[in-house]
Amino acid sequence: MKRLLAVVALIPLAGCSQIAQLQPVAGAEVTAVRIATNDVLTDNRVPIAVAPVCELEADLYVCKGSARNGDEIRSEAKSLEEFGATKTEYGAYSPAVISLKVTVGAKEIFNGQVETVLAENAQEAK
Repeated sequence: MKRLLAVVALIPLAGCSQIAQLQPVAGAEVTAVRIATNDVLTDNRVPIAVAPVCELEADLYVCKGSARNGDEIRSEAKSLEEFGATKTEYGAYSPAVISLKVTVGAKEIFNGQVETVLAENAQEAK
C-alpha cells in the first residue's frame, strides 16, 4: 500500500518535469520554406533527382537539390521584417511574410510568398 501511495505521489511530479521540457519546435520557418519549395516543384511537374535540402545561410533560407536532367534546383527565402514580419518570443518569423524564389537551372519558376503556396496547396487537399 505504501508503494502504491509513493508511486501515485510521484506521478504528478513526472508529468510536471515533462511539461517543463516541452518547447516549441525549432525550425518552423525552414520547414515552411522546404514544404513550399516542394509544393512549387510538384505544381510545376519538375522531375526531381535529389530532393532539396534546406539550411539557413546568414539571413537567407537556401534549399538545394537537382532535377533529373541535371539542372540545379534552388530556392531562396528571406523573412521580410521591414514589411511587418513579426518575431515570436522564440525569435521565429511568421511564415506569412517569407518571400520565396524557386529556380530550376536558369529558369525562375516561382517568386512570391511562402504562405501563398502553403494556403493554395492546403485548399487542394480539402
